[in-house]
Amino acid sequence: MNQSLQELRTDYLVETNLIDAHCHLDLFPNPDEIVDFAFSKGLEAIITSGGSGNGNLASLRIARRDRVFATIGIDPLAAQTEFHLIDNLEEEMLTSRKIIGIGEIGLDAKILDKVPVEVQKKAFERQLDIASVHDMPVVIHSRGMIEDVIKVITEREVKRAMFHFFEGDERQAVALAKMGHLISIPPAESSKRKRVIKELDLSSMAFETDSPVVGKDPTDVAKVVRLVADLKGFSFEEVALRAAQNVKGFFYI
Repeated sequence: MNQSLQELRTDYLVETNLIDAHCHLDLFPNPDEIVDFAFSKGLEAIITSGGSGNGNLASLRIARRDRVFATIGIDPLAAQTEFHLIDNLEEEMLTSRKIIGIGEIGLDAKILDKVPVEVQKKAFERQLDIASVHDMPVVIHSRGMIEDVIKVITEREVKRAMFHFFEGDERQAVALAKMGHLISIPPAESSKRKRVIKELDLSSMAFETDSPVVGKDPTDVAKVVRLVADLKGFSFEEVALRAAQNVKGFFYI
């Protein structure tokens, strides 16, 4: 990983099949410019994720763009103040074919002082029900509570979940992959994440930037591809292509 981000952009972002599987375009002050820049550097598609009422509406607007898709949901932080908006998701889903999933939704241990776990879980389970009725994949937020999340989706027999910004270990990653779920790798290196990458088959990976929260913008997905390519011993192009195929098949895009 000695190459600079600018070098990665120059050398690799040309016809690379790169897809940013999870970001928050609504949090950028200039989302259309961000989209234009990403596509000018070779990204094939971007999936932007809501997490609140306003975030969902903004994501829907941005997803009118060609090759931009959206997932909508009420995330753990908004679960208490915006629980009443959850039932609106079904109506919103009918407004656009660009809505390809429910999320991000889940549980978060770091906000238990703000949103009790019971409230988070109620919101999570209600949205899983909606996704099940409409046969929609879900995008999972599981900060500090991955075992609790796994328990919920196992009990409710969730078939298609993408674990956004996966923070679990290699054992959990492999187990989830065997259940048919996707493990999304962010541009944040750690020894545990490297072990996950080494143990997990490419067929179960997606790559994300979580920008602007973590990555600078969607083109930072190139950093993830390079890391995985280096650790797995594949070419940059092969890794990008395999992950793009995974995301397209998972979300039906």
